[in-house]
Amino acid sequence: MARSNGEGTIYQRSSDGKWVGSWYEEVNGQRRRRVVYGTSSTEVQGKLRKALGRIDQGLPGLDSSDTFQAVAETWRRTVARTSGLSSKTQQVYADVLKLHVYPVIGKDKLRDLKPSRVSAVLIRMEDAGLSKSYQHQAHKAMSKVFQTAMVDGLIATNPVRSVKAPRGGHKPKVVPDRRQVTALLEAAPDARMRALVGILAYTGCRISEALGIKWSEVNDERIILQGKGGKSRAVPVTPALASILAEWRSEQRREQLAAVWWDTERDWALSSDCGTQWDPHNARKKFRPLADAILPGMTPHSLRHATATLLLEERVPMKVVAELLGHSSTRITEDTYSHVTARLVAEAGSAIERALG
Repeated sequence: MARSNGEGTIYQRSSDGKWVGSWYEEVNGQRRRRVVYGTSSTEVQGKLRKALGRIDQGLPGLDSSDTFQAVAETWRRTVARTSGLSSKTQQVYADVLKLHVYPVIGKDKLRDLKPSRVSAVLIRMEDAGLSKSYQHQAHKAMSKVFQTAMVDGLIATNPVRSVKAPRGGHKPKVVPDRRQVTALLEAAPDARMRALVGILAYTGCRISEALGIKWSEVNDERIILQGKGGKSRAVPVTPALASILAEWRSEQRREQLAAVWWDTERDWALSSDCGTQWDPHNARKKFRPLADAILPGMTPHSLRHATATLLLEERVPMKVVAELLGHSSTRITEDTYSHVTARLVAEAGSAIERALG
């Protein structure tokens, strides 16, 4: 029983009597033959009608038989690296996929994955005592893989969308005060760490932004930071920060002269001892004991919170603080630091009372 190309073709295979439905469709820019099987003509007609109906809706006729792990690894090597994700986020997604997602659904075919299988990953993580925030990262990583598979025409729907993302209570922010930030700078064991702490404290930038600075983006007045989504912004260099950077640059040049090999290709401001970009994991590892001795639980991001808090306490306008932090709107800044603004409002009330007697 032959049909036109638009309707596909149905025939019975002489070798084993199975019924076959076939059609052609575009897959990643190439014309591919697709087939479905059944024990009767009626069964195959139903499958073929469903496949062609999906194609009419702009969906793939059949979901891919590739395994989740194969598709996820392709996503990790390609799309994840060009979609504006920070190196830290890419590493978090890579770790959670390998440690917690692949063991459950890695060998499953994309076309067989349902919301219940996504839930199985999260349940396993919950049973292992992993935090809600880490489960949320797994949910996001899986969703991004499935979303890319949809764009590539491998599947029609994203099963993660039907599974509620795990959410837990946020840990209270650890925010150092002026004295603790100063103590951290003074306790830095070397010029490299002092430069990192100085950049974080004086600019309020993220550690990924600090480690991405090149010397060509630094002068005595400003630093150009490469922020989220490829957006850049300029932050001022104070005299104190300029002094810290000058000390580090002199030390860096001495390291370069003594090194057997030095990476001169990108001229990283915060480099390793051979001129390559300072690895974020190594930087955090070195920062942790230094910070814990002053304020347990303090992280590089705590300095960003400290900077924002100090600026708001100094009555710097919210719009200016948002621009310095690289927030896309003042609403983000207001929501993140509402505790500071609430305190300032209370102080303003006291000031009015004093003024009016």
